[in-house]
Amino acid sequence: MFNFLQARNLMRFAGSAIDIGDRMVRDASAAISLKHIEAYDAIAATGSTIAAAAELGISQSNASRLLQQLEDYLGVRLFEREKNRLQPTREGLELGPEIRAISDRLRALKTAAAELESGRSREIMLRLAFPASLSSTRVPKMLRTFLAANGPVRIEVASGSYLAIERMVVDGEADIGFTRLPLTTPGLRQERIIPSHVTCALHEGHALAGRSSLLIGDLKGQDLIVLNRERPVRHQLEALFYQHGLRQRPLLEAHSVASACALAAEGLGIALVGDLIAREYAGQPLHLIPLKPDLPVTYGLVSSERNPLPKVAGLFLQSIADWPQ
Repeated sequence: MFNFLQARNLMRFAGSAIDIGDRMVRDASAAISLKHIEAYDAIAATGSTIAAAAELGISQSNASRLLQQLEDYLGVRLFEREKNRLQPTREGLELGPEIRAISDRLRALKTAAAELESGRSREIMLRLAFPASLSSTRVPKMLRTFLAANGPVRIEVASGSYLAIERMVVDGEADIGFTRLPLTTPGLRQERIIPSHVTCALHEGHALAGRSSLLIGDLKGQDLIVLNRERPVRHQLEALFYQHGLRQRPLLEAHSVASACALAAEGLGIALVGDLIAREYAGQPLHLIPLKPDLPVTYGLVSSERNPLPKVAGLFLQSIADWPQ
């Protein structure tokens, strides 16, 4: 038998439990999600919790519970039963368009979130930095393939010198940059290394155009087109010339591979340029002939060490994995 004190304490405990239960019910009813809106849509369309449950792939009791929670949250009845069919109440008819508008916004939000997570969204900006010699030739082809496979993505393509490209990436102005290795700017991460070599670009009517390769000695007395002195390859070429006793000055200096190839295509001399980029100008009246001994030129695709690579940038790198094959 309980004494009076024990009975009073038990009643207090029961009252507290009821209060906690009521709060749990209220909290649960306040946790409205897309599932509640979908249940409302399905019931409004079918007039039955059984049919709505089948459409949503849930149990009938679950459909009824979702409707009840939504009605508890709104504080009104949304449906009433007429002839074995659930019909919207006056309040249900008034609130229906707003509930459906919420449903549309929630679905749009869910879709946008999925697109952002996958890296495929017009809200994401893919920022690339390539030298002008590639941004006007190879890059448009890359982007056509990338967009065909990955859907709508906003893209910005910047151009500049290799040093300017490195600074763009480090400063967060570009996600991916194309540059010449070794790097001159700290804070960059090499995403991919692309080997190449110096090639001789000359007009197809040049006397040496039929050769399978050209030796340093073959360049003696020829009009040469080289890149400006700011390029590391220029210093490497001059050292190679010196080793082989070639003392002549170049006829022309160019500030880009595109310019050097254009000059060579006019028959103004032999351009000594990186083969990777020179191949983009194969449509001009040019022959590309390897220089011997081989002079390596290494390029790289880089990102910032300080910033994680955006998913959309990773997708872009995957899409060009076979380049330059």
